[in-house]
Amino acid sequence: MLKIRGTILSIIFILLLSRYAVAEVVTLKSGKVIDGEIVERNKDYVKVKYDGQEIYYENKYIKNIEAQNTPEPAVNAEKEKAAQDPMPSFKSAIELAAAGNFSQARQEFQKQFNDIKGGLNILDDVEKGLISKEYAIYLFQGSLHMINGEYNLAITSLEKAWEINPRDPDLNYNLGSAYFSLGEYKESIVYLSAVLKLQPLDTEAQELLTRAYHGQN
Repeated sequence: MLKIRGTILSIIFILLLSRYAVAEVVTLKSGKVIDGEIVERNKDYVKVKYDGQEIYYENKYIKNIEAQNTPEPAVNAEKEKAAQDPMPSFKSAIELAAAGNFSQARQEFQKQFNDIKGGLNILDDVEKGLISKEYAIYLFQGSLHMINGEYNLAITSLEKAWEINPRDPDLNYNLGSAYFSLGEYKESIVYLSAVLKLQPLDTEAQELLTRAYHGQN
C-alpha cells in the first residue's frame, strides 16, 4: 500500500521545515521533529507556532525540547531557485499515476526517487492484482491534491478509495489529516479514531487526534 503519510506527506513536511527559521526543536517519542517557536508551555502540553499555525502537543508524547540558534546557511541562486519547487519530478510521477499512466509513472519514480518506495510499491500491488487500478488511481489523485494543498479535492478522491477499502489505516489517517487541514475537526476525529481502532499503538494518529480535539474546543 502507498503510505501517503509515510512518503508524500513526510516529504512535504521535511521540505517545509527546511525553509522555516527555527527557535526550538521539539522531538516527539515517535521520532518526528518539529522546528518552531514555543508560544505556550505548561504541565500538560506545549503549543508550537509552526508555518503560521499554533499546534498543541501533549507532554506525554514529547521526548525532549532543545533550543536551536544555528543560523541558516547562505544558498546560491541555483539552489534557491530549486527550493521554490523542491519536488517537480516526484510531483510529475504522482500526476502520471493519478491519470492512470502507471508505466510512465514507474519510470519517473525509478529515475528520480529510488529511495522512495511508496509509489513503486503501489504500482507493484496493481501488477500483482493485490489492489485494483481504480483504487490506486484514487490514492494517487488524493496524494496529488494533498501536495497541491487542494484538501477538498483530496477528500473526494480518498473517500472514493475508502469506499473500496475502509480498513486501510493509512487511508483513514490521510482523510483525517485532510479534514484537519480544513479545520473540520469533527470529521478528522472520526477517521483518526478509526486508525486507532485498527492500530491502537499508532502514536502519529494519536498525536493528530489530540490536536483535532484541541482544535474542536
